[in-house]
Amino acid sequence: MYTIGVLLLPGTRMFDLAVIGEVWGEDRADRGIGPFALRWCSQGRVRTALHPAGDIAATHGLAGLDGCDLVLAPGRADPREEVPEAAVAALRRAHRRDAVVASLCSGAFTLAAAGLLDGRAATTHWRLFDGLERAAPGARLAPDVLYTDDGDVLTSAGVVGGLDLCLHLVRREQGADVAAALARHLVMPPAREGGQRQYVEHPLPPRPSRPGLASTMDWAMARLGTGIGVDDLVGHAGMSERTFHREFAAATGVTPGRWLLVQRVRHARRLLETTELSVERVAERSGLGTAGNLRRRLRAEVGVGPDSYRRTFRSRRLPDHAVLRDATGNGLDQRGPG
Repeated sequence: MYTIGVLLLPGTRMFDLAVIGEVWGEDRADRGIGPFALRWCSQGRVRTALHPAGDIAATHGLAGLDGCDLVLAPGRADPREEVPEAAVAALRRAHRRDAVVASLCSGAFTLAAAGLLDGRAATTHWRLFDGLERAAPGARLAPDVLYTDDGDVLTSAGVVGGLDLCLHLVRREQGADVAAALARHLVMPPAREGGQRQYVEHPLPPRPSRPGLASTMDWAMARLGTGIGVDDLVGHAGMSERTFHREFAAATGVTPGRWLLVQRVRHARRLLETTELSVERVAERSGLGTAGNLRRRLRAEVGVGPDSYRRTFRSRRLPDHAVLRDATGNGLDQRGPG
C-alpha cells in the first residue's frame, strides 16, 4: 500500500485538493492502479480558499504524515501566509524519515518555510516566482517548467502543472503502464513532449482536424522504426510539399521534421521504460538509427542519457517475459534483444 499524506493548512486551494483526490483518492486497484491510501492531515478543521466549500475535516492529525511514502503540500490562497510551526516540524520530520515531499503550485512556499527547498530545483506559478525567490533564496529556481524533480523533493507550476506532477509521481513509483492507465481514465496524455530539463513534458499538440493530415500522422506513427522522412509524409498526404508544411505547422504548431523527431524520441522513451532492449536496439526500433544518436537526442529533450532515464522510469509492473508491440507491430521480447 502506497500512502499519501496531504498537509491541510488554512486557505488551502480546493483545486489542488481536487487534483490530489482524483489521482489518489479513488479505488482503482481492480484496474491495476494502486492501491493507494490517502490521508488528509491537519491540526483541526481547515477553511479552504473557496469558502462555499466550507471547512474540511481532516482524517488525521499532523502525526498522520509520519509513515507516509509521499507528503503533499497543496497551494494556498495566500502563499505568503505564515506556516504554523507544528506543520513545519511535521514536514521536516516526514522528510527526515525518507518520505518524498512535493508541492502543488504555491505549495512551494510551504516547503520553503520548512527549509526543504535549499539547494533544490524548484518552481511555482509564474505570477508567484518573484515571491518564491525571496522565500527560498537558497533554491535553484526554474521559471519555465511544468514541474521539477529533485529526487525526494518535487514542486510544480500552476494548475495543469500540478496534475502533471501527480501523474509523474505515480509513474515514478508504479511505472509507466500504471501512469498511462490512470492518464487514460483522466482523459489526458500519459506523456508530454520534451524540450526542457527536470523531465518536464509539454502537452501534445492538438490532433489536426483535416482527415488527410490525421491519417498521415497515424501512418507515420506505425512506421517510426522504418526510416521514413518528411518526404514520405508529404507523399502519403498527397499534397504539394509547400502546402503540406504550411498546413502541418498550422495544425500542430511544429514543423513535420520536428514532429517526427519528437515522436521517435517519445517512442524510444517508451521502449526504455517498458522493455529490456539494449540501447542500440531501442535506437533502431524508434528510427533514431544509432545508440549515439539516441543518446544525443534524449539528452537534448530531457537532459539525461538512456541509461539514467531507464533507471528513473523503469516500469515496476512488467512481467519477466512480457512481449510488447513497438510502433511497427513487431514483438519485443523482454528477455533481451531479438
